[in-house]
Amino acid sequence: MTTERRFRSIDLDAISKHFDAPAVEARWDETWQRSGTYHYDPGRPRDETFVVDTPPPTASGSLHPGHVFSYTHTDVLVRFKRMRGMNVFYPMGWDDNGLPTERRVQNYHHVRCDPSAPYEPGLELEEASNKQRTWW
Repeated sequence: MTTERRFRSIDLDAISKHFDAPAVEARWDETWQRSGTYHYDPGRPRDETFVVDTPPPTASGSLHPGHVFSYTHTDVLVRFKRMRGMNVFYPMGWDDNGLPTERRVQNYHHVRCDPSAPYEPGLELEEASNKQRTWW
């Protein structure tokens, strides 16, 4: 008994030389929204629900390849649970430490906070030039 294998060949001349990521993302987002792939239903029973509660990463530096190790295992598990019909709640976040994030933003935008300054309702500020910015 022989098994016939079918192969689909791709015409490389018919493929665009430029990958239009925004268009592809929009197409897949529409598909996933329509199908409810990432929909979480809080009304479903607990035994049908899979929740991932991982602390979000700190903002102590830029994203790097090491982040793959932090997310790959949970992402694989969540995908498996979705494929098995589970109601998955997997919130993603990017700030679990306000102070490191605040300092990173201050360093990035070359600004510093004065915690002793009083609150001033309606205060309007202009962006400082590089020359006006100070480094404490």
